[in-house]
Amino acid sequence: MSRRGVYAAVAVILVLGVAITVTSLRDRDAASTLPSPSASPSATATASVAAGSPTPSQVVLSDRFGFVVRNRDAKVRSETSDAVLTTFAPQERSFTFLSRVVSPDGRFVAYWDPADSGPVLHVRSITGGADRPVLTGRAEIKGNAFTWSSDSAGLVVAMDNDCFEGCGGTLVAELWTVDLLSGATEKVATGSVWVPVAWDRTAKVVAAGVTGPGGYLTGYDVVDLRQQPYAVRSTAFRPTVPGRLKASSDAHYVLLSAAVEGGASSLAWWPIAESQKRSTIEFDGMSAEWRPGTSEIWWVGGRQPAGCVEGLCVSTQFTSFDVATGARVVRQGRFGSLLERFRVDGSAAIIAASGSVRTELMVVELATGRTTAVSINGFLEGTVQLH
Repeated sequence: MSRRGVYAAVAVILVLGVAITVTSLRDRDAASTLPSPSASPSATATASVAAGSPTPSQVVLSDRFGFVVRNRDAKVRSETSDAVLTTFAPQERSFTFLSRVVSPDGRFVAYWDPADSGPVLHVRSITGGADRPVLTGRAEIKGNAFTWSSDSAGLVVAMDNDCFEGCGGTLVAELWTVDLLSGATEKVATGSVWVPVAWDRTAKVVAAGVTGPGGYLTGYDVVDLRQQPYAVRSTAFRPTVPGRLKASSDAHYVLLSAAVEGGASSLAWWPIAESQKRSTIEFDGMSAEWRPGTSEIWWVGGRQPAGCVEGLCVSTQFTSFDVATGARVVRQGRFGSLLERFRVDGSAAIIAASGSVRTELMVVELATGRTTAVSINGFLEGTVQLH
């Protein structure tokens, strides 16, 4: 399954015409040294929404923030300029496209090079400089999906021997943790093809989706790191789910969004280690995102015209739901179909313009509703904090 093929299944769009007032979030200080633990901002409640249309403004963009943009290679640029600040060359296979490349604090990137036959996972600052190999697999093993810990000081990494259905051998699949402060690496589970979702280092909990050859999610696993041997608690998905698992920035909650073009959409969430407390949210979007520093899930829905092809639809609602308080705010207007990302500090939404194949973005400042357009000449891999 190709990276772009799966992305096309959920691709689109957002053109936003509404003024929004949202509680501002605390900025995080930039850093160019190796990752160190930092506390996650506390959740904030959804604020009121102002009536009328957003005021266009060139001051929406900030050179403090930027993007990781993918074509063949990856490049880092600021919001205000397309000048390339640094580049790196991630190697891909299998489900690596589901990896979280940028750390939650927006200061570092992780990537495989190579991804096959003795894979090496690297970490480097988004402002450039030398990279740091942090995990090397055996010659018969290949790199797969990975994600960052919520404090940006560690990584959860999946590897396997590429022996899925019909390979004629035995599947070897492993889940590893990487402590970037000490350099320690540890194999914490074996036996499944995982897509890592979160690592709460304080609670000593790792979460990962379980997948297979078709790319559908077949389950959700929680690894308890408090005592060895590490216990793995599994929750099966029946039927299997063509969706994505994503963790809140503090790794306290996980969402599962599922959407099939022309079919029904679904959205559920639960506390990271308690999938039995799963709650379902009314949802008609194609995907959903956590707003950094909050317990809010955001998405766009109400797509028009009826039966429209993804990438060309216009949504009429921009919705947030706070899982901690139950507060739900629906913003009426004319939007696209996919919320791409949020700025690292949660102060702005990053959206894709309709019909642009996701290369034309709009940055929406949530506190004021001001918007401006940005062309990125590639696919948005993540958002970063430059200084």
